[in-house]
Amino acid sequence: MKLLPLLAANAIAMMVCTLLLWLFGEVPTALAAHLTLALGIMPLILAAMAYFVPVLTRSDGAPRAIESMAALAWLGGAAMVASMLGGIARNPVAGIALTIVGALLAAKAAATLLVWTLLRSRRSLGAAHPGLAWYVAALGFLLLALACVPLLLLWPERFAALRLVHLHANLLGFVGLTAIGTLQVLLPTAAGRWDKQAASRLAQDLKFALAGAALLALGAGFSGFLAAAGAALFCVPLARMGRVWLFDYADQIGRVHGASAALGAACVGLIGLLIAGVGHGLARLPASGALAGFVLAFLAPLVSGAAMQLLPVWLRPGRQDAWHERLRTALGRCSGVHASLLVAGGLIVACGYAQGLWLAAAGLALLLAVATRALLGAR
Repeated sequence: MKLLPLLAANAIAMMVCTLLLWLFGEVPTALAAHLTLALGIMPLILAAMAYFVPVLTRSDGAPRAIESMAALAWLGGAAMVASMLGGIARNPVAGIALTIVGALLAAKAAATLLVWTLLRSRRSLGAAHPGLAWYVAALGFLLLALACVPLLLLWPERFAALRLVHLHANLLGFVGLTAIGTLQVLLPTAAGRWDKQAASRLAQDLKFALAGAALLALGAGFSGFLAAAGAALFCVPLARMGRVWLFDYADQIGRVHGASAALGAACVGLIGLLIAGVGHGLARLPASGALAGFVLAFLAPLVSGAAMQLLPVWLRPGRQDAWHERLRTALGRCSGVHASLLVAGGLIVACGYAQGLWLAAAGLALLLAVATRALLGAR
């Protein structure tokens, strides 16, 4: 898919822009969230799903109409971001109209991809891979999050609670389920060692992740007890995956270079953020840095690690040769260093200390320098 390299670069660019705004400007939380999630991460995930669903169902590649859903989602994200910018935000009618249009475009993209995924699962050559069910659940959470948008406008007395439901359905439901479902296959691929239990683990653990994400989303808006229960359930698949990684892939995750180091760091970051989230729910930690922590400690190493492994294939589909391996090696240089800086900085910010932004900025600067050198060398 030609869009995938562009959307990967777009996602990293949106995270860089958001980090710069956090460092040097007063940026509203909603604008920061939609820059990174709606304009950066959502289109990338939908494009990646269109790429992986044929693999998981052992079927033909996605038709162009399905691939274009990622671009439609990007337009939806752009409309949402535009509705929050200064000039338009002063015109409530224009702002509300753009917000609704953006939500409808994103919902159209998600619903279309969901229906196509379900149809593909029925036509799969043999049983579909259990990871496909994680994608279906993730798309359901995205549609739930988008359904909260009109409720935010129609039910202002519940605005704060619904905003938290909307945010957590996106972060842990849509992004979290997609990430866990993909990581269990992607890290063994990057490490060059097959995980024979990954499929059975995905089949067994979906119920815990699904219930955990749902309770976290509802609990964030309405009940601290539900949020804590959800965090405990959500940690089950992470703990089971982490145990296998610790015993079977520790030598790969602990390296200075390579995609495995960044992907392992993303898993560590997500577990740390869930623990910090319990502290936020119990009012033991300030929640002001929760979003920045999620972006820096989880999304940044996750996207960079996935790009290290997959970007060569996206740039030159077909038979893998020495060029692909050289680019993959070049992209993975110092990944353990910049991923560690991102995770450490993000967790520090999530605990309420803004100084962690500078640590994460150093990690992101190193990532961009390595990626730029690798791509220029590949040309």
